[in-house]
Parts: sequence; C-alpha cells; structure tokens
Amino acid sequence: AVVSTQSTGKKSLYTKKRKRLSSNTVHSEKQKGFVPGGDATDPLNLKDPDLSLSYTPSPDHKNNELPNPIVYVDKSDPLCLKRSPKRKRERKNSRHKSSGSTFEPGQQPQPVTMVKFNEKAKKFCYGNYSKYYGYRNPDQETDVRLQYLESSMFAGKDVLDLGCNIGHITLTIAKEFEPKKIVGVDIDGNLINVARKNIRRYLSKEKATKFPISMQVCYGPLFGHGSNDTKFPNNVIFRKENWVPQDDNFVTTEMFDVIACLSVTKWVHLNWGDCGIKRLFQKMYQSIRPGGLLILECQHWKSYARRKKLTPAIYQNYGNIKIFPHEFPHYLMTMGFTDWRTVGTPYHSQKGFRRPLWLFTKPQDSPAVEEEIISPPSSLLPSQNSTVEGSSQSSEISVSDLSSQ
Repeated sequence: AVVSTQSTGKKSLYTKKRKRLSSNTVHSEKQKGFVPGGDATDPLNLKDPDLSLSYTPSPDHKNNELPNPIVYVDKSDPLCLKRSPKRKRERKNSRHKSSGSTFEPGQQPQPVTMVKFNEKAKKFCYGNYSKYYGYRNPDQETDVRLQYLESSMFAGKDVLDLGCNIGHITLTIAKEFEPKKIVGVDIDGNLINVARKNIRRYLSKEKATKFPISMQVCYGPLFGHGSNDTKFPNNVIFRKENWVPQDDNFVTTEMFDVIACLSVTKWVHLNWGDCGIKRLFQKMYQSIRPGGLLILECQHWKSYARRKKLTPAIYQNYGNIKIFPHEFPHYLMTMGFTDWRTVGTPYHSQKGFRRPLWLFTKPQDSPAVEEEIISPPSSLLPSQNSTVEGSSQSSEISVSDLSSQ
C-alpha cells in the first residue's frame, strides 16, 4: 500500500480507497478491516464466504477503484491441483465407456481404439523366438528338463515334439535316447531351417577317424550311419506345420508312442482361444497309441498378460478365455488319459521358467485309430537337409548334402 508521507494533512490514498469501497459493500460489518485484493495472511481472499464468484462492477465504479477478487469454486484448491479419488474413478470409467468396451445387447461392438499393440513383437506372436534357448538355457549344452525324463520313455519308439523351435531338445532325444523316429514340428519355417542345419553341429561332435579337423569345419560331418539304420541322424525329421486343427472335422493320419508338448499351450491358447486348445488336446489324444505317453509343460496364467497386446486377435482371445492352465489336467483326464503325475519342476533362476512337467498315460484298452498313409502336401515335405526313414535314397542324399554345406 502506498501511503502519502506529506505533511499537508491530507488523508492517505490507502484510507480514501478503503472508505470508498466499504460504502459500496453490502456486508460492511463482515468486511471490517478487509482490504480488496487480499491481505498478508489471505492474499487471494479465500476466507470470506460471502463474496460472489464473479466480479460485477458497481454503477459508481471508477477507474481508480480496485475490483472485488474472484473466488474459485474450491477455495481450498484454487488452482485445481487436487483431485478426489471419486473424481478419478469417474474419469477412468468414462474413458472405458468411450473406448467401446461395453455396448448394449444387440449392438455391434466397436473396435478397440485405446489399446496400443506391439508392432515390433508381432512377428513373435506364436512364441517363435529364434533365441529362445539362449535365455532359457544360458551357458548350458543340455536342457535341464531332459534330466527329469527317462530314456526308456523314448527308446525304440515314435516320438513327436510339438513346437520344436530350432531343435535342441529334438536332436538331444534323437541322439542320446535313441528313439525309432522323432518328428520335430514348428509353425515357423525359419526355425525349421535352423533346426535342420543344427544336425550338422550335432554330428560334428562325433569322433573322426583319420581326417583332420579342418575337413569337418569346411565340409561338415565326415560320415553318417547307413540309410537303413535308425540311429542318429537318420531317426530325426523336421517339418514345418501348424498342428492345431482349424475346425472339429480333423482326421488323424499319423500315430506316435510319445508326444512332447513343452511350453506351447500358451501360444495356442492366445492365438486360437479355448476352442484351439481343446482341439489340440483332442488331436494329441487321438494321435497317441494305446499305452502311449503325453509329456506336457504349460506356462503359468500370469505370463499370458504380458503377451496379450501382440495382435488384436490375441487381445480378444485373452479376454474370452474360460479354461485356465491349472485346469488342463482335469480336462485331459475327462478326455480319457489316466495315471496323471508330476515328473518334477526343473529349477530356473527366473520364476517364470519354473514350470512342472506333467506325464499322462493313455490306457491300453482305449480304441486305436487306424493309421492312414497319406502323402503330405509338397509344402510340408522336408527339404533335402532332413532325413526320411525307410527311403535309402533320401537318407543318403540328406547326409551328403549336410556334409557339403
């Protein structure tokens, strides 16, 4: 406040303005001692409850008068810096309603616009990670899950490995456990090509007779078993195929004694929903001979949420899932499997990889499905890098081609 210090006896400008404003104020008694514009303790004039919310100039308003201060709706938060939890919930609910997640009966649902999908990771929507074994088994040559499986489960039997990736487990079983035949199936053709090339790397571990090591480095493995032999590498086949039936009218054309399905169910569940996972289990049951085994490793339900935004189809299937991984054993038992037991839970430094290995047995008295010999389409035939059991010409070509690469 500017106060005149002249000795002329005139009243100060401060006193004149105060009198002039107090005469035009209705609540003069309550505003006694009040200075328009606030004071030292209340600069925004928030303590007076009787002031109007907007400023209306009086008829005798003059240019030198100070206007009445504007009072905000929330006097305790004039700058609206605080929000009540109730208001936050209302805003959150309004966003959900506007996104089209809820709609009236009979009304077509609107496409979800608030969800941002991961375009970079879209190519891995089937779990077809090329470096999966790199972070699953760091600095380990053999997968720790094989320590819980006995060699008698595979010796001399026909085995199917679903979701074989680049074939590390498939090749280890083919070489160490000596099955009659093992087929590695994956939906990604690039991974199948890498798996076929890995046959040469597993063969290079065999001991050479009289040739120097440089021959193996330049020309690949130096020898292979006979074409009619069921030993490695003639007992392994890699095939690109989507093994999940697209409808209920599927036909089983190939039978196995053992089917291994390790860390695959989550990707089938997310891409094809409950119908896809049920069809997969039904096809596995029909493809196993009586007395055969199913080795199943399922991902935990918590891991589903981290991959639900890969594609719009996965996001929609994730919201419609009704059967959960911990219910899979009960569903398989109602289908006809018996002797369900947990083989073990391999330890891993990451908790997400600590998944139990389940073993299901198909009863001996179950009706067997007749095997139909049907030639697969040309797109599913293995290339010259893979071997075909029972064909001496193809086996010899495959080993020689691997040696020449």
